[in-house]
Amino acid sequence: MRTFFRTLFISYCLLLIAACSSDSNNRPTLSSELNDLVATVCQETGVPGASVYIISPDYGNFAITWGYADLSTKTLVTAAHRFRIGSLSKSFTGTGVLQLTQDGLINLEAPISDYLGEQYDAEVLAQISVNQLLTMSSGLGEYLSPQFLTDSVLPQPLTDYPPHTLVENALLNSPELLYPPGTEFSYNNTNYILLGQLIETVSGQSYHDYLQQALLTPLALQNTFVLEDDDQPQQLVRGYYDFDEDGHYEDWTNMNMSYVWSAGCLAATAEDVAIWMEALASGNLLTSQFQPQNFPGYPIAQGVTYAAGILVDDSFGIGHNGTVIGFHADAWHDPHTQTTVAVLCNTNAPILDDERDPTREIAQEVLLRFKKMVADE
Repeated sequence: MRTFFRTLFISYCLLLIAACSSDSNNRPTLSSELNDLVATVCQETGVPGASVYIISPDYGNFAITWGYADLSTKTLVTAAHRFRIGSLSKSFTGTGVLQLTQDGLINLEAPISDYLGEQYDAEVLAQISVNQLLTMSSGLGEYLSPQFLTDSVLPQPLTDYPPHTLVENALLNSPELLYPPGTEFSYNNTNYILLGQLIETVSGQSYHDYLQQALLTPLALQNTFVLEDDDQPQQLVRGYYDFDEDGHYEDWTNMNMSYVWSAGCLAATAEDVAIWMEALASGNLLTSQFQPQNFPGYPIAQGVTYAAGILVDDSFGIGHNGTVIGFHADAWHDPHTQTTVAVLCNTNAPILDDERDPTREIAQEVLLRFKKMVADE
């Protein structure tokens, strides 16, 4: 239980940079090694199933799957299966806000109350800029608290939560700002619920429709879905979590994703996530000033910033992780080698070792192996 609450916040690890060799004769060996890596980590941690997709300009692309999409039917995971991706959704929300900014419809330095003032009677919102929401430096409290999860979401997983209710809960729990906006970094889902509402207000479209029109369709992400309620796309894997800590997974697939909405409601295949991260990190979606490596995010460590729903680390690359009940994900792009990896699994807390983060371990090791091949040439 404690692991799940911890991974709701950024489970951030300084990954080492990866690269890959141009010798295609090594591809069969590399493919076998990558399959062994995924199998080993999943077996050791007890992950039910996983899907990995790697984009390499030198070696080509790799699709790796392991384990079960459904434990009850013993259905194996395939590359076509979709997973909920949790907070990786924030990179879509952040990019949507920046695209609307490019179009002259949003001023990043304006207070969010300029856009949502009619929806909320809260003086604190007049103190918070759009940019401070993007960079997790707003000072707002977190609506997605352990108490909210244990008392509301988990006992009644199909309950619908309008975005306004989520924000009001945060303001009720923390009516005063936790710190002056722009002075600290604090990972917070409330920020990205407000940004989802900002997208709807400015674009005149629903969050779902805007993302579909502005991001998913242009990139041909036909296997990415904005899940705002309890609907489930075809080929969604079952999501597992040992909530009662009895040593057995329970199936938590039937969830109303409104509880995370624009902070974490998307689902996708590993291939689509990798395509998305490569496009975002390589600068294909935004003008130069708004690209992740150029955007003035909030510094959280030496050489590490949180930009618009994306982490940028000068030492290894650009990416994010994601967690919702029953699912966990990581996606990273190395700008030095142009290698991208997406790792999705169908548990948020591996049953054999909940101190380990299997998607992060796999992503890190993949990147390390590609780097080593370059170094050995």
